Amino acid sequence: MSDLSDRLRGLLASDIYTDKGRLRSDDLLVRERVGHGLGAAAACVRQLISQWRTDRVPPSTREQPFPPAEVMEPIRRAERLVRAIEDASAAVRGLPVLNQDKVWNRVRSAGLDELMQFDWTMVGEADALAADAQRVLALDELDVTAMDARLRKLREVMTDRQRYIEIS
Repeated sequence: MSDLSDRLRGLLASDIYTDKGRLRSDDLLVRERVGHGLGAAAACVRQLISQWRTDRVPPSTREQPFPPAEVMEPIRRAERLVRAIEDASAAVRGLPVLNQDKVWNRVRSAGLDELMQFDWTMVGEADALAADAQRVLALDELDVTAMDARLRKLREVMTDRQRYIEIS
């Protein structure tokens, strides 16, 4: 059996059939899941912006070529939030992969549970961010401060996770 898996690994130029390969694959699945949650949150906020523009932003006239600032402020805050969500999503995709043997040995021997805790927290924060965005019915109800706090927590966990897998 090991000869067959060795040949398959050679053909694929991968070690997906080993414990280390499964850990790397799981790591990529976690990134995908976090990215999915962040993408859903950004899509909800974009939909709220679109609805707000349709419902609240008056068409330009000669007398008032620009919309009132109080109408545009929720859009500006929401657009900043969308950029922050997209930045966090890009940072998740850019996390280092567990590919060095020293990292693998360290994680396997002492820290798989800790690594899993980081991953669960990242997934939880991304899913909670998406759920928060989905509950909002109008742009002016969006709690940007709370969503920024979730993004900060997600970034902190990413930083802690990265430090955890670094080799001293």
